[in-house]
Amino acid sequence: MIAASLYACRRRINSERAMVRLHSAAVAMQRQILRPLPLRTDDVLVDGVYEPVQEDRLVGGDIYDVVESAWGTRVLIGDVQGKGLAAVGAAFAVLGSFREAAHREPTLTGLVDALDASVVRHNSYVARRGDDERFVTVLILNIDDARNEVQAINCGHVPPHLLDAGSVITPPLDSGVPLGLAALAAEPATPGRFAFPGGTALLLTTDGLTESRAADGAFYPLDERLAALGDLPRSDLPRALNEDAHAYAGKAAPHDDVAILTVRRPQRSCTLS
Repeated sequence: MIAASLYACRRRINSERAMVRLHSAAVAMQRQILRPLPLRTDDVLVDGVYEPVQEDRLVGGDIYDVVESAWGTRVLIGDVQGKGLAAVGAAFAVLGSFREAAHREPTLTGLVDALDASVVRHNSYVARRGDDERFVTVLILNIDDARNEVQAINCGHVPPHLLDAGSVITPPLDSGVPLGLAALAAEPATPGRFAFPGGTALLLTTDGLTESRAADGAFYPLDERLAALGDLPRSDLPRALNEDAHAYAGKAAPHDDVAILTVRRPQRSCTLS
């Protein structure tokens, strides 16, 4: 009896140790896939919050990344169609392609073409296994410290919001087709431009925030809530919005992953001579 109890106890301890090792490996993998926020380059400071819909999974179908290239800082936020491990595979494909092509492609159009090709290749691979193909919505920005403007391409994603002294502006950007569907578009993706002066901030999000619903089915009023929370420090805004959306939804379980980023120009320190 004692021997059986000791054996059961040893198995439980070994199982718990294995789970700890597995969790540690998963955390290390997540940090390679989605780098911890905040992220900083010479051009921008990016704060934010990332919350997968499945609490036991560290990575979902929402993605983000920041790459400092020879042509400025490239910022990506995206959302893979669907959920689960199949969506994570498509997310890996886009992130890997972005980190390489952002240093190779001088134009955003070329960068988007490379990302679309990576999704097409991924879909071809999973289709041979009998899995569903996916598309990916993305918003890609190029921010150069020498210019007070942003170049952006929106591939079917939630548009950015420009926050300026309490006002909320949605820059005029055309929305193209998601990654993986470029062959269906009549024209190639072309970047739009809008002002991004110092002292302003950009809010980028996935539809896990904008499609949060109250008990009566009403969607989360992002513009209205941004105006109400406009006095918060920009670094605190993503978490405040996420918590506010949870309160708005009440007891309803979250239905999608959420990524919320703020992008602003870093403050420069001055040296007196």
